[in-house]
Amino acid sequence: MDSSPPLHPPRAVPHYFLYGEHASRAAPGFVHVETLSSRSARYDWQIAPHLHEGLQQVLWAREGGGEARLDRARVAFTAPALIVVPAASVHGFAWQPGSEGHVLTLASEYVAMLARGMEGATAHALDIARVLPLPPGGEVADEMAHLFARLARELQFGAPGMATAVAAQIQLLMVAVARLAPPEQAGALPGAELWQRFRDAVEAGFRTRHAVAEVAADLPLTRGRLDALCRRHAGRTAQQVIHDRLVLEAQRGLIYTGLTVAEIAYGLGFVDPAYFTRFFAREAGETPGEFRRRHRTPETIPSDRSQPGEVA
Repeated sequence: MDSSPPLHPPRAVPHYFLYGEHASRAAPGFVHVETLSSRSARYDWQIAPHLHEGLQQVLWAREGGGEARLDRARVAFTAPALIVVPAASVHGFAWQPGSEGHVLTLASEYVAMLARGMEGATAHALDIARVLPLPPGGEVADEMAHLFARLARELQFGAPGMATAVAAQIQLLMVAVARLAPPEQAGALPGAELWQRFRDAVEAGFRTRHAVAEVAADLPLTRGRLDALCRRHAGRTAQQVIHDRLVLEAQRGLIYTGLTVAEIAYGLGFVDPAYFTRFFAREAGETPGEFRRRHRTPETIPSDRSQPGEVA
């Protein structure tokens, strides 16, 4: 859980996938829910400052309380409360023993996908590190308890329509966070409009434009200011944001389609499949073939190569 540094996290801050698990790139559509006590109790209710690359978290404190370290702030809170932790934020917690609730962890790219088409403040509801106290025993607290319980059930049982149900619950959570935020927090981080324009430009052109200068040609920013903007919102440079989107699409192709590695490379604008393989290995830590063998299951292989599987 979370406390964020300035724009450049110090190297000494541990990078974790979840709690204490070695850092790795989140799988496409990664969503995880667990009880607050399941890991916090194991660490004696003290979660040392750390950060997650490419992952965002929302914590639901139903019982107990404690102190959250978010960015450079220390915030004491009592349940019920929601705690929002953006991607690449350094965070830590000192929980009261016996605290309970849920921890929702989401791939940042998945949140960005859900945010498309949502209204401004709602789309950016998870971009700001904050603690949102709720009135105890009130209607909103009851709604949050039910929402997190439903998410946990959906992810546990995998019933038909699970992906749709999970996406709907997360969007409802984003709406709730936006409505609970104080007026001075209702907007997004500084530069949110430019960040959204850059994200839109990446989304529109990542298959054919891989260079920052091409993607951001219409943005009124120098390369240095654009990198600072991307670090503030995603903890990555502008070039890394583009590379992350390319890798995500390549991973989807490797998991959910029958396309060859060369076909995926050409579809993403690489003229040399061998160069694409080196690029993917550098960014993902394994070759495309190794990634496909590790992630493909009979359920993800489409019966018709022209119909790629859905990403949850």
